[in-house]
Amino acid sequence: MLSEKIHAWALKCPERVAHRHGNDQLTYAALEFGSNSAALWLYELSLAKGITRQTPVVVYGHKENEMLVLFIGCIKVGHPYIPVDSSVPPERLRQIIKASGARVVLSPQLIPEGIAGTGVIIEEMMSLAGQDSLLNGDRLEVPPSTWQVTLDEVYYIIYTSGSTGVPKGVQLTLRALESFLNWVNSEYLPNEHEVFLNQAPFSFDLSVMDVYMSLSTGGTLWSVDKDQIANPKELFASLGASEISYWVSTPSFAEVCLMDPSFKATLLPQLKRFLFCGEILTHDCATKLTQRFPRATVENLYGPTEATVAVTTLTITPDILSAFNPLPVGRVKPDAMVLIMDADQLTAEIASGKGILPHRPEVLAEGKTGELIIAGPNVSVGYLNNPEQTAKAFFNWQECGVTWKAYRTGDAGLFKEGLLFYQGRLDFQIKLHGYRIELGEIEENLRRLPRVENAVVLPIERRGKIEYLQAFIVAGKPVRDEFKAVLDLKEALREHLPEYMIPRRFRFLEKMPMTSNGKVDRRALLGGLS
Repeated sequence: MLSEKIHAWALKCPERVAHRHGNDQLTYAALEFGSNSAALWLYELSLAKGITRQTPVVVYGHKENEMLVLFIGCIKVGHPYIPVDSSVPPERLRQIIKASGARVVLSPQLIPEGIAGTGVIIEEMMSLAGQDSLLNGDRLEVPPSTWQVTLDEVYYIIYTSGSTGVPKGVQLTLRALESFLNWVNSEYLPNEHEVFLNQAPFSFDLSVMDVYMSLSTGGTLWSVDKDQIANPKELFASLGASEISYWVSTPSFAEVCLMDPSFKATLLPQLKRFLFCGEILTHDCATKLTQRFPRATVENLYGPTEATVAVTTLTITPDILSAFNPLPVGRVKPDAMVLIMDADQLTAEIASGKGILPHRPEVLAEGKTGELIIAGPNVSVGYLNNPEQTAKAFFNWQECGVTWKAYRTGDAGLFKEGLLFYQGRLDFQIKLHGYRIELGEIEENLRRLPRVENAVVLPIERRGKIEYLQAFIVAGKPVRDEFKAVLDLKEALREHLPEYMIPRRFRFLEKMPMTSNGKVDRRALLGGLS
């Protein structure tokens, strides 16, 4: 299993660097000893405080070495971890703690003020160095393997945007993670000594790909943080020193890098593969990458958090670029299924069957557009402490006598020539710069503000890709200074939402346009922008 592979690398090459962030590095030996120490400490705390197995633990921070140590430490004693990036506002951290039922928050940073009042046990400024280091003391014993998260227990939980204004916790088991890793490691064939780029925050499920592909194969994870990403000079200096061979990021991050003419093979001479997931890879971006990095392959992947990072892949060759625009997202991993179904029929079937379909719904033929359904061992067991939303999104699917967990993605798509084509969302959930966002969550938070009577948030697309969010506001009183009003609204939203969910533009309206059935006419709103 995964932890055994990491342990084996710690024995084989203890001084090899497992993670590098800035000037700090973490060896496989330090990862092993530190996670053992953290696990034993957490086990004793759980016994003392009556914290039961599989109770999640929040791990709060950014790209520190200690984040990985704490992740592995949690699973070594049967606790799934919830990664929360320090860029999120304190209110969202409070929401996650409350919704998850977590009893413990661990962090290499200081925890924001006010979190202590949530009643959780807080252990902050945890470090691998100094007097209170996790490596100090007599913590040389190894936690028994029986304490570890088992195959069908939850390994990690990623919180995503929720339409009710409260984030949803997607639970992924070790079996789901092993299914994903067995696939990507056999598909992309990383060797020992590979260097993997880590661009995404650990709270974003794309990071699961680079973190665990690297750790399972004895590689080095090279993290770039939010400050480096905001400073091109620092970012490119880091990339130039990295010797990255596997690039894992959102397409948007690569597009930003492509704006600099030095982003080419001479900057990253060891680069073998680009692995893109999280949003649409445009034809233009893929074309530029193949031109600037002729010795590297470009891989286009697709999958939601609920299906463990990704479920399809396709190498973007010159023939693919010549034949398709927009690009397909590829072929399905061997142990899973992607089914195209009629969304309305499926809703009716699930409603009558209480999560187990009484009849086999029709799978639409090739070329027919419908809702993308994913089934297999890689599918989440559901949303943590949220049975209502779980029942809406998950059901059981039987195939050849085997029952699989299945997930309704809410994505539209079709198969053509055996390739899957993603065709956008069926609802109001979107991907912006790799982040999955429920527009309803932003709208709910806007409507809670004193001066807002109604709010609608829409994605603005350019060249087939979402560029930013536009908010339409009906205010309770006339707005005299729109510039100041927009600044005030953005500042108020930042108390509850991360920066990537704040709309870039706002428009104030006297009233919302309505359709004949009494709903907000979103097409009319978009039409008013042209």
